[in-house]
Amino acid sequence: MPANAFLTNAAIGNREDLVDIIYNTAPTDTPLISAIDKVKATAVTHEWQRDVLATPANNAVAEGADATYNAITPTQRLSNQTQISRKTFSISDTQERVSKAGRKSEIRYQTIKQGKELRKDMELALIENPTLTTGATRQTRGLRGWLVTGGSFGAGGANPNFGTNTAPTDGTLRTFTEALMRAAALSAYTNGGNISMLMVHPSIKQNISATFTGAGTKFNKGETKQLNTAWDVIKTDFGDLDIVPNRVMQRTREAYYIDPDLCALAVLRDMEDQELARIGSARNFMIESEYALEVREERGMACTRDIQ
Repeated sequence: MPANAFLTNAAIGNREDLVDIIYNTAPTDTPLISAIDKVKATAVTHEWQRDVLATPANNAVAEGADATYNAITPTQRLSNQTQISRKTFSISDTQERVSKAGRKSEIRYQTIKQGKELRKDMELALIENPTLTTGATRQTRGLRGWLVTGGSFGAGGANPNFGTNTAPTDGTLRTFTEALMRAAALSAYTNGGNISMLMVHPSIKQNISATFTGAGTKFNKGETKQLNTAWDVIKTDFGDLDIVPNRVMQRTREAYYIDPDLCALAVLRDMEDQELARIGSARNFMIESEYALEVREERGMACTRDIQ
């Protein structure tokens, strides 16, 4: 190196090398919200009705017999509470005005980012909330607290009771097996459901691929240099069941069998961003939504609990 060479560590004024993109690896997918209907709620207590057909019988009547009249069973009225979910942020006037890498407007960037975060919060509530809560700080009951009829659980566990607003009880963990899956699929089908989604935590999706065998074999496809080690669809006796890993799920011990026609996102106030009153030299914003999970008929779906 020549004597007195001027090096970068001594230089003043060299521009920084900062890529003009903000990378974010956090996933934004919300499989449950994306799969189910979206309906309108008109009150904080969202209500609907369900009914069931009588069990088929040998319906033979004597020729010329007088008519007799069956007793009518009224419909069942169900309800859930709307839940308010919110994101807030405050941006100084200076931060909004200075030159930034990766975004032109800090307000616009944070609005989009936190809107995605709010949707994921909603997804988690719709799945894992065990009970509903009334009052000022309301909570909507999620799938975990609705699915009873097709539910199975480990030793010491218990299904929820949505009639008494009782949360499910965790039992002893057991291996998730094809037999457990088949029993849940049978229950959903015999009770009128057409389940098409098996929604699980990603770790359970891996366990399914590692342990389920069914009537097929995973293999190494030599000509394409592909090693097939995963199951993505289960062909049941009652139709195909897509195995959907949900990265929003925090609990690993439930598998939900979903008929998208039997539940819906009921929205009282759709997601909306608004600017709040200014305090000093900063602008304040809030993104808020109010919603409930409408489980139209839990008997046509199922939940296998306490699995690993």
